[in-house]
Amino acid sequence: MPVGYKLVIKGNAPKVDKTAPAVEAKKEIVKASPEKVSTAVNYLNYTVKPKETLYSLSKMAGMSQEGLIALNPALSQGVVEGMILKFPATISIPQETKKEYAVISKKSNGRKKLVLLLPFNISKIEGDTVNSTAMRLKKDKFLNMTLDFYAGALVAIDSAKQLGLAIDVSVFDSQETKNTSNVAGIIKENNLENSDAIIGPFYQNNVERTAELLNANQVPVISPLSKDTGNSFSNMLQTIPTAIAVKNAMFDFMRAKNGNIIAVVDKKKESVIQYIKENHKDVKFSTLTANGGVSAENLKSLFVKDRINYVVMETGNTGMIKSTMATMLGAMAAYKVQLVILEPNETLDTDEISFVNLTKLKLMYPSVTRENESPEALVFEKEFKKKNKIYPSAFATRGFDITFDTMMRLSQYKKYQETIETTATEQVDNKFEFYKKEDGGYINKGVYILYYDTDLTIKQAN
Repeated sequence: MPVGYKLVIKGNAPKVDKTAPAVEAKKEIVKASPEKVSTAVNYLNYTVKPKETLYSLSKMAGMSQEGLIALNPALSQGVVEGMILKFPATISIPQETKKEYAVISKKSNGRKKLVLLLPFNISKIEGDTVNSTAMRLKKDKFLNMTLDFYAGALVAIDSAKQLGLAIDVSVFDSQETKNTSNVAGIIKENNLENSDAIIGPFYQNNVERTAELLNANQVPVISPLSKDTGNSFSNMLQTIPTAIAVKNAMFDFMRAKNGNIIAVVDKKKESVIQYIKENHKDVKFSTLTANGGVSAENLKSLFVKDRINYVVMETGNTGMIKSTMATMLGAMAAYKVQLVILEPNETLDTDEISFVNLTKLKLMYPSVTRENESPEALVFEKEFKKKNKIYPSAFATRGFDITFDTMMRLSQYKKYQETIETTATEQVDNKFEFYKKEDGGYINKGVYILYYDTDLTIKQAN
């Protein structure tokens, strides 16, 4: 490692910091709301931008989705980029904030400080009188996940060294359980308020505690693995898209393609039905039979000839899946159809469901990660295997992606927070497209849309 690179793992007995109730950050974004008027309302024209949805447009207009559709009947057929909508003239239309994906290269030689807070829990390992370290490595899944992430991060640090990035990296043992950690002691003893960015800890409660302690200094705290959402702080970034963001990305994609969206949802999937009805009111539901099965006649009646018909299927029932697929396959001669799921469906992986038919229907789904066989991905895989004698796991790849992305952002002339405001990035398996939350902090909306192709491979649609 070159002079200035600091890789230090602190393994002393922890000073346990019980997570205190987090103080909710003050709202930083004020949404425009239309003025109440008793006389005639004036309107202005608004051109729909890429990836805008009925939900986002209704929020911008300060109206309900039903009210916006009543004002613009064409929206009942879906949101289409470029369409002209009528908005109340009293609203304030925000400037376009869509982020463009770009490759970030080194620009600044200014020295930066990056900290990794990872739960090695060294004192617990040293205090284990029953299991040897080798036995613990075999049995402790959480430890293996941590070590995989760290191994990926080390490859990122080496890559940054080869690029000549002026970044000092320190690694600390965060000594974590779900509700306790050593972060308060680490921050105080090592002056982490002077850091330029912190990756970790792993557990959501500990991420929030770290962000709270460093909020006054606005040190970015990057949550690498937690899928949970809790208290928000203006300096906290969630790198894993929420389940809702993943689903919304799928609907945004279908609307961007001017799709006719139809839902075939098992009556047992009440939460899915509620989610679609509340957030995607332009989606048509296929009527089910008395016993809860698919009505092939009704489903086919919802197809249109001049647009692609996306059938969002949410059920684990084998018979319902087969009926939906049979109806779609039978309609392919006359209609453009594509099968869509919103989350993994184990039933589709069984022998009862034809994989060939899934490829014919080009099964499409949203995913946080992608299947990447690009030259750059193969270089990472080769380097990782060279150093660790095994191929990288998903956690190792994520460790590389988050660490390398953070280091490249820190190497710019502007602050880290400014780069996430303007630029989206893509690394080996993960996208980073951050947007500010209304209650503070940032969420990642970088989602892949993948599909089964007829050559029996998985391809990227977006």
